Amino acid sequence: MRLKRLPLLLLAIAVSARAQTTPLHLTVGEAIRMALGTGTQAELARSNEQLARIARSEALNALLPQADAKFIRYNQSINLQTFGFSLPGLPPVVGPFNVTDAQLAAAVQVFNLAALRHYQSLKSSANASHYQNEQAENDVAASVARLYLIVQRAQSQIGAREADIALFTRLLQTSQDEFKAGTGTRLDVAQANLQLARARQALLAAQNDRQNASLALLNAIGADESREVVIADTASAPTTVPPVDTSLDTARKQRPEMREAEEQEKAARLTVDAAKARLLPSVSVDFEGDLSGNRSTDLLWTRRIAANLGVPLFHADINANIARAKVQLHDAQTRRTQIERDVEQDVRRSLMTLQNAEARVAVANESVQVAEEALTVARDRRAAGYGSPVEVDRAQDSYRQAHEDAIAAQADAAAAQFDYEHATGGIRRYMTGDHP
Repeated sequence: MRLKRLPLLLLAIAVSARAQTTPLHLTVGEAIRMALGTGTQAELARSNEQLARIARSEALNALLPQADAKFIRYNQSINLQTFGFSLPGLPPVVGPFNVTDAQLAAAVQVFNLAALRHYQSLKSSANASHYQNEQAENDVAASVARLYLIVQRAQSQIGAREADIALFTRLLQTSQDEFKAGTGTRLDVAQANLQLARARQALLAAQNDRQNASLALLNAIGADESREVVIADTASAPTTVPPVDTSLDTARKQRPEMREAEEQEKAARLTVDAAKARLLPSVSVDFEGDLSGNRSTDLLWTRRIAANLGVPLFHADINANIARAKVQLHDAQTRRTQIERDVEQDVRRSLMTLQNAEARVAVANESVQVAEEALTVARDRRAAGYGSPVEVDRAQDSYRQAHEDAIAAQADAAAAQFDYEHATGGIRRYMTGDHP
């Protein structure tokens, strides 16, 4: 039986290994959504939002009617002398006797402004926690997008290095043919070999960079780190730079930090009102009902309804709480002002980076064309007997560096676009499925 099960076990292991090595095809939107679903930072932010909602519910419960019910069955004896009774002919202790008692108690706050303002303050705090959660999601999205671009850049570098190897292999073959024909020198062959070795080293470095970047991305999105990442998007440089005023208006409307600061300031203002409201009277209504007797057949109903008016006469902590709440309000207003300045700084910085990246891409693409043309001219001059090996070698270096600069400029431009979307709050479109 064990021998029969062995092929099935080997098949299961093979299927499991194949499933683990299945490439993971990812777009930047899919990577962001996976990170938000399993990422630690986003999960902790959601927990904080849930705790804020629980605190709000607790404050609301203080305003709602409270009711309790009890059913008691006990056997009791009473010392009458304890209550000042001494009856001739009767022992001081009466009983024991059975008692059946069913009790119902209820209370409701009719007017308690302090409790109402406290609830409203916690409600604003819960709203602020919601926007804080969105802020954490935006930060996670920006971080994952950068990791995605690093993998994408490394992949582009691998492609460029492979193209360099193919080109320098052909140049080496040409140098060897010229040396055999007597029109070239051994130095030409040595320099061609050196260029090919440099290209191979650059390819190994690019492959190592891609592996490290893939591991970082898989870790950030909570995926199996043994899987291979396949990049489904291609980096695209921005074509236009949005106006500053439009970008600032968009950021003020979409950045969750702005809304969070508003809710925190509102919560602090309501906390001040709640502290002051403790100086006002409060009104409540209590109800107590009691169904009692010695036996279940002789139970009698009694009840008590009371209206309570509470007036604070002297509480030393009220003024201290008011002063503390005012300080907290001042701090909330200061933080809101600072956040407004930070958001404006983020937008202006991202716009300048975006503009610079756009210019860099244009210059890098032009440099690639010039380098390719220079390499072609150097090779033609060398074949015609006018050029030197040093000229060809320098042209090859310029060619390789131009392609490297173009890849870096393209990746930096894509990163600048994500920074701009993070600065204006537009990065949330990757979370809702509006972007693949």
